[in-house]
Amino acid sequence: MLIEVQKSIETAYSICDLLDLYDVDLEVHADINTNPMFKSNKALNEAMGYILSMGFIFKAKPEAFASSTCADKMVH
Repeated sequence: MLIEVQKSIETAYSICDLLDLYDVDLEVHADINTNPMFKSNKALNEAMGYILSMGFIFKAKPEAFASSTCADKMVH
C-alpha cells in the first residue's frame, strides 16, 4: 500500500510545476479505505501522514474517486 502511495507522490511531484503555473491544488488519492472493516485501513494513518507531510491534499476511499474508479480497473 505504501509503495503505491510513494509512486503517487512521485507522480504528483513530476507535475507540480505545471499545477503551480495554473494555481491548482493537487489531491493524492490513496487506495485505502477509511472503514476499519477493510484490511487496507491499517495503512490509513501512515499514508495520510506521508501525503500531507509532502504538501498534498489527502483523499482515501470512498472520497478518493481515482482509487475507487480507476485503480481497481488497472489491476484487473
